[in-house]
Amino acid sequence: MNENRRIALISGAILLALATGFYFFFWPLTPPAAPVQAAVQAPAPESPAGSEVGPTAEPLPAHFPVPAPAPAAEAEPLPPLGESDGPLAAALAGFANAGDLAKALVSEQLIRRLVVTVDNLTRERLAMNDRAFKRVPGELIVRSRDGTYSLNPSNEARYVPLVTLAKTVGAENAAQLYLRFYPLFDQAYRELGTPGRHFNDRLVQVIDHLLATPVVDAPIALVQPKVFYEFADPALEARSAGQKMLIRMGSVNQAQVKAWLQTFRKAVTGAGSPVN
Repeated sequence: MNENRRIALISGAILLALATGFYFFFWPLTPPAAPVQAAVQAPAPESPAGSEVGPTAEPLPAHFPVPAPAPAAEAEPLPPLGESDGPLAAALAGFANAGDLAKALVSEQLIRRLVVTVDNLTRERLAMNDRAFKRVPGELIVRSRDGTYSLNPSNEARYVPLVTLAKTVGAENAAQLYLRFYPLFDQAYRELGTPGRHFNDRLVQVIDHLLATPVVDAPIALVQPKVFYEFADPALEARSAGQKMLIRMGSVNQAQVKAWLQTFRKAVTGAGSPVN
């Protein structure tokens, strides 16, 4: 196997693991009552779209220039964003678990879908129609007693294999793959209608938001006002989709995910401070 092929396979494997981490860590176990569609296709200039509430009107986040990727990751030139699925699929074919993971992967426009997912993690709900992965099998496990509901601790076990996968891949390796493909992530972010903004800055902003997720002691009370369960505590229910997902994972899994995110954040910022 030549060196370029080997690098492509390693990069593809890390990308898939990173995508899996984002999806399984942060995707809701039960769909919101009113899913919001975010346009994955590049929007027309006069009608930008992509995030749940459209392009944010908030002030620019702190700017974190991306560090240079590792030299080995620069061996192959990047494909155009619109043609990136094929080269990524070819690289992923060499991954040991490619067959099982490919069944869960929405293979079209993966980078665009990842950008939309990340951008929506701080919002009330995720864009169900533009997710990077198909829905996780199974249902939310709820404990019912005397007419009250609480989150069953058994839910935490569902996440253990995924947390283990993220730790095995390593946050630094995942970050190097992200930095390798960063120009395409940044391009996809601009397509959402975010002139003058950079995806790495938004990613760091989202990571910091997730790191601020509170640790909630079990049992976590639930209510079922209609079809889907919600947190009984209005303050918890008002939190973002990403933070609520971390709360559902349980304190042990949450701590490991936060440690992974802290390492990943350090790698994609070069451990530096924001610049003006």
